[in-house]
Order: sequence, then C-alpha cells, then structure tokens
Amino acid sequence: MEIVEQFVRGKLYGDPDVCEDAIVVTAEHVAVIDGATDVSGRRYGNGAGGWWVMAACRDAVRRFPRDVDSYTAVAAMTAELAARIDSTLSAAERPSAAVTVYSRARREIWQVGDVGFAYRGLPTSVGQPRKLVDQVAASFRAAVLAAEVAAGAISMDRLVQVDPGRLAARALTGRQGGLRNSTGPYAYAAIDGRPVPPSLVVVHPVPGDVDELVIASDGYPVIGETLAESESTLALLLEKDPWCVADLAGTKGVLPGQVSFDDRAYLRVRGLGGR
Repeated sequence: MEIVEQFVRGKLYGDPDVCEDAIVVTAEHVAVIDGATDVSGRRYGNGAGGWWVMAACRDAVRRFPRDVDSYTAVAAMTAELAARIDSTLSAAERPSAAVTVYSRARREIWQVGDVGFAYRGLPTSVGQPRKLVDQVAASFRAAVLAAEVAAGAISMDRLVQVDPGRLAARALTGRQGGLRNSTGPYAYAAIDGRPVPPSLVVVHPVPGDVDELVIASDGYPVIGETLAESESTLALLLEKDPWCVADLAGTKGVLPGQVSFDDRAYLRVRGLGGR
C-alpha cells in the first residue's frame, strides 16, 4: 500500500503530545484510532484515558498477523487494553476508543465505533455513522442553549466562559459508557477492555475496482477525497458554527486555546492489494 496523505492534529493548540487520535501503518494493515474524551478526570500514567486507550490499540495493531480476521483483531485490541487498566472499573468509568482498520490481505474495513471511511461512490451514511446517543446529547445541548438565549440568560458570544448546554448534557454523556458494548437502540461499539459484541463490529468488504481509501476520525465532519478538501470544509464549518449547535451539532464547541472541537486524523492510501 502507498500512503498518499496522512495528518494528525490535536484540538488543544494543535499539540500532538496531548492528541488522542493516531494513525498506524504496517505492511498489511492501516488504522485510525480515536481515543474518546474521558469526562471522569481519571489519569493513566501522565495522560488522560483517551490517550491511554489509543496507545494500547496502536500497539495491538502493530502486532496483527497478516491474515488475522476482524473479530480476532478486535479481541486483540480489547485484551491489550484490559491488561493496562483496572478490571474493576465500571462500564461508565472505562476509557475507550473508536478504531477503523483496513486489512490488505482480506480487502476488508473493520469499524469499531465512529472513525469514518470513504472511497469514491460510497454513500456517506455507510462510511460515517454517528451513534444515536451522541445525536440525542447534541440535540439536547443545542436545545438547552437555545432556551437559555431565548430567556436572555446567556448570549452566544459568552459561551467561551460558560456552556450550560454542555453542563446539562453531562447527565447523559457522563453515563453513556453504560451503553457501550451492550445491546439495544442506544448501544454502540468501542474498545474499552470488555468484549465487543460481534453484531456491533462493522466488516465492510472493499469492491475489487476500488484502489484508494480514506480513513478519518470524526474530528472531520466531512471526509473529502483529499486532505486539503477535508481541512477546507472543516474550516468553513468552524467559522460558520463555532459553538457546534447547527451544522456541527455536538456535545461541545471550540473552547479557549483549541483549534477545533476535537482531535483529528486523516489517512489516504492507494494500492489496496488483496487476495
């Protein structure tokens, strides 16, 4: 495989040392890992939970055998993290990460969570899923902010100091780990040291006529065919909706000292190989 473009940038002043996104490239696999923001405040070594999970998944991917299947790969990442965290942590307390991997030998994309993928002709709804619980939390935050503005309690230009919508949404975001790797309409997949239900692992065969693939974390709301296109679209959306209540609706806006609402990673590869 040929690496055409790759780019990682942290949301905090673009600082790579605190970025919880990562790209992994080996001879047989490429992956983008997105460590989830840990609202618990727990520290692991010198870093936050999202970075700790990212590092565990990164190390596991680097050791994947050439012909490993998707479920064995997910189990390997799970086991690597389980060995590095306290097994008594509750579901809501566990750090977690979304991961999308491409296997050259199998010509398959394996998606655990919401790291997106794209290739020419693929509908966005297929490659860039958004979990229902995040949509609910984002809509609730936006509604709280709209109500506060309508009541004159805050103005949008003061959100840099206080975000009552984010504080209100914490009632859900602080507990949604209990839905992770579970069943039901709000269930979602992530690597958190517990088994990931096979039904939540997306295995996507890549058509034989596709020879270029993009994998990108959800710091990119739109995955473009090139890095420049993805960056340009993100910049336009950030200028239009810096508090992430409309086109970028999310559980948080761009905070002081941040260059975006989330870390981001973009990988474009060519020459996908196969059996």
